Amino acid sequence: MKEKDRVIRQFNETSDGYLTSIVHAKGKDLGWIGEVVSRGKREKALDVATGAGHTALLLSQLVKHVVAVDLTPNMLKLAESQAKKSGSDNISFALGDVEKLAFKSDEFDNVTCRIAAHHFPNLKQAIKEMHRVLATDGSLIIVDNYIPENSGKDNRMNTIEKLRDPSHHECISLTKWEELFHNVGFTEVDCYKTWTSSMDVNEWIDRAKPSRGNREKIYELIDNENLTWINRQQVHLQKVMWVCSK
Repeated sequence: MKEKDRVIRQFNETSDGYLTSIVHAKGKDLGWIGEVVSRGKREKALDVATGAGHTALLLSQLVKHVVAVDLTPNMLKLAESQAKKSGSDNISFALGDVEKLAFKSDEFDNVTCRIAAHHFPNLKQAIKEMHRVLATDGSLIIVDNYIPENSGKDNRMNTIEKLRDPSHHECISLTKWEELFHNVGFTEVDCYKTWTSSMDVNEWIDRAKPSRGNREKIYELIDNENLTWINRQQVHLQKVMWVCSK
């Protein structure tokens, strides 16, 4: 199965879990995103890989018009239904691929992407597209998980993430993130916040609905490996919020 097809299948089947997930619905990074957006121009914003629409709903309170894009039909329907329930009438929803955004260059004052980039098969191309559609005086805001600097590509975090969620592609280090932003053409790159997000491990695993075999492999790794970030009770994910401008 192609990676993007895997993403669509995964989130079509698990979309409801992301609506009620505390990390997605009430994460403290939503407040930080609001802080950054409030300081700049606020005519038009793009929320990439909008998921259940939590970030788009926040942006709708701060920006005149918001466009929310997602690759997964069920996620987009869920986000649109939440917007209607909340009374937000300044959000447009569109099915789309972050690696080929159907928008003009320099179109958006703000581009956001929250807890989604580790699913992108071609992260560099996705960042290039976000850079292209961002206005010169605008802000790109990305929130995602990251791995320690000494973790190789085949580290246990990515191994367990892929067992949990087959649509997971890769979490990268802060250094790799920063290099990527500069290589794409961003001139100002700010590691705005880093923090640890802790969750009940069973809730975290259940949300992605892994197969029985993959679930057993995850617990086997937890029991047999000396992992500091996950145990039978909790999972502790390292998160980062980047703020970049051209």
